[in-house]
Amino acid sequence: MPEPSLEESLESRASRAIMEWLTKENPAPGQAVPVREFARRLGMSRTPVRSAVGRLYERGLLAYDASVGFTVAIPSLSSLYELFELRLMLESHALRLFAERTDREPPARLRELVDEAEALAAQALADPGRYTEFRENDTRFHREIVKLGSLPMLLELHEDLHLSIHVTRAGMEAPITASRLNIAVEEHRAVVDALESGDRMRARDLLEAHILRVRDQTIAFLARPRM
Repeated sequence: MPEPSLEESLESRASRAIMEWLTKENPAPGQAVPVREFARRLGMSRTPVRSAVGRLYERGLLAYDASVGFTVAIPSLSSLYELFELRLMLESHALRLFAERTDREPPARLRELVDEAEALAAQALADPGRYTEFRENDTRFHREIVKLGSLPMLLELHEDLHLSIHVTRAGMEAPITASRLNIAVEEHRAVVDALESGDRMRARDLLEAHILRVRDQTIAFLARPRM
């Protein structure tokens, strides 16, 4: 295969930096993308940064405003609903595939992630700055669920989809409360309990109920009037 050009390499670096900004710093929807700052920080011209921004715009993660340039996309409720529906389809299908493979046992990693989530929930409540760690645990848990389907392309689709959901919700997360975090942990735990007991179809039902609850909670929060 041909070696990537310098320009492609710079664009890739710029894309990674912007994605890290979107997922780690949680800029608010409508916030301008600091193209010049990214170029300065990365030690490159604005051209590869603009190219990276353009690709993220094509994916719907960024928007364009004639007065300020590229901005973090403001999610529509309909687009968010569709993203969650796609997530539901992928994760539910992965569990269905796993249910058909009676020769396989659920990995211990799922239980480990639930136990870790319980500890992280307590830490996030004491220090909201650690909520990112709780959210990353959630991402790993759902990735492990999709891995049960043993289809690499399914996992790739899910990761891309999960990223879109994360960026869409970034900066507009519901308040961090004990109820919110603990319910998520217990729903994950119930899925793992069902898997380990051999009731895989119940695990699938519990997973679907969890995703739908999070979808409805997210949409209800985003639909509230802003002060």
